[in-house]
Amino acid sequence: MLVPRNNVRRSLMPDVPVPKDLDGVTSEWLTAALVEDQPGTVVSSLDVAEIIHGSLTKVLLDVEFADNPHEIPSSLYLKAAWEDHGIPTSVRSEAVFYALGQPEVDVATPAPFAAVYDDQHGVVVMENVVASGATITDPVEPWTVELVADGLAQLASLHARWWGDGRVPGIPDFEGSNALGAILMAEGYWESCVDGPTGVHVPRQFRDRETSRPMVEELWRLDTQLPLAFCHGDAHLGNTFITAAGGAGFLDWGGVKAGHWAREVCYFLGGALSPTDRAAHEIDLLQTYLDQLSADGVDQSPSWDEAWLTYRRHFLHGLLWFLCPTQMQPVEIINASVERFAAGCVDHDVATLF
Repeated sequence: MLVPRNNVRRSLMPDVPVPKDLDGVTSEWLTAALVEDQPGTVVSSLDVAEIIHGSLTKVLLDVEFADNPHEIPSSLYLKAAWEDHGIPTSVRSEAVFYALGQPEVDVATPAPFAAVYDDQHGVVVMENVVASGATITDPVEPWTVELVADGLAQLASLHARWWGDGRVPGIPDFEGSNALGAILMAEGYWESCVDGPTGVHVPRQFRDRETSRPMVEELWRLDTQLPLAFCHGDAHLGNTFITAAGGAGFLDWGGVKAGHWAREVCYFLGGALSPTDRAAHEIDLLQTYLDQLSADGVDQSPSWDEAWLTYRRHFLHGLLWFLCPTQMQPVEIINASVERFAAGCVDHDVATLF
């Protein structure tokens, strides 16, 4: 029951409280949340099938309905920031996206059934895509060129919708990403990653923090000159799925922001393909993205020369972003991603592009 592209749903903004823990998720609460966008829905009971603890809390619910005129699936995911180390604003951003952004864009996502949020917190109730026949991506295994082309076309449509502005009320801008990047480049932190088990693929010219940091800061400065667009914000393979029809789909919209197209395009394309496939097809894929921008009404899309240069520079962003401690990602995922971005940095001689 994935939301069909080009089939706009109504905004999901139930006027119900955000539950502060799982005890607040009752049949009555879920009925109130669902009925806002699916009138006549009545939940008779619910059971917790699974709880996944991570940076956020994901709860798989088995739901029984007394009335279900809209044929909501019985298997639903609820997403919240109930962990002690959770970031409440990320689920709030995801809830705002599903309420205000997702109905406006041509992107394959899990079907949302309720998006509840207040000033600081949020909860999303959505489809269990696996029960609908989708496959969650293994980030260690690269995607095919065809899947990446489909994903890029969707990202282009997403970016085009608010091209030149990118701001949706309640959604942050890209400066938050730069602040986190500054932490990743901090003295001691960078060295611990480069010299640890996740640093084996880092190219020689980027291993020294004092050499890399000025390039990263120049990349951020140059990014401020690019047009803003509405971005997924974390479009790596770990936040994707393959639909039952074999297309690309995007999960985990908690990182949505007004950001820059090249950062997102390189992060997705460079991290999704094997270095061999990326080198053989990236020119055509980047052109596919630019063509889709134009098809979606962007009159002032980047020229080819500008796009090619900006895209190549952003392999440094991908390298920085994935060179992280194993507390954030399993080592095999980090190494697979760092290897792909490191290959791009070397292939394009990125150190000379600043």
